[in-house]
Amino acid sequence: APWADRVHVHVSKEGTRADLDQVLAGYQAGYHVYTCGPDRYMQGVLEAAERQGFPEEARHLEYFSVPEVPEYENHPFTLRLRKSGRDLHVPADKSATDVLAEAGIGVDVKCADGICGVCKCDLLSGEVEHRDFVLSKAQRKGAVILCQSRAAQKDGTIEVDL
Repeated sequence: APWADRVHVHVSKEGTRADLDQVLAGYQAGYHVYTCGPDRYMQGVLEAAERQGFPEEARHLEYFSVPEVPEYENHPFTLRLRKSGRDLHVPADKSATDVLAEAGIGVDVKCADGICGVCKCDLLSGEVEHRDFVLSKAQRKGAVILCQSRAAQKDGTIEVDL
């Protein structure tokens, strides 16, 4: 492959464990780091990226499977769609993506567990209980993962750019 000279394989058992600080050294504005793998590995990558100057919004991770989550209490809320002006009631036993699909509004969904980010939507207003594992703190101010996240308050309203 034309990029083969830029690939480095590190195998701990063979004594070639990656020095993550060295791998991520030389941060420049606009650089991003993406990691996927076991929790311990991803945590190491993110900690090294932070030490090397990568801002939070430039550090990204994706899980192989859903991590342990707290026991959330689902409650009904309203999903306001800016473009169509519609308000959709999301009952406690359904997700926003379920209700959107039932209303004939197509939203891409891949994992439905909040770990892939495919159903991300711009958040325009409302307080959200973010239940995803994708968005950074900064991104949560203006985005929502519709397959898992809900309005933070019972009968609350969140407005999205749909």
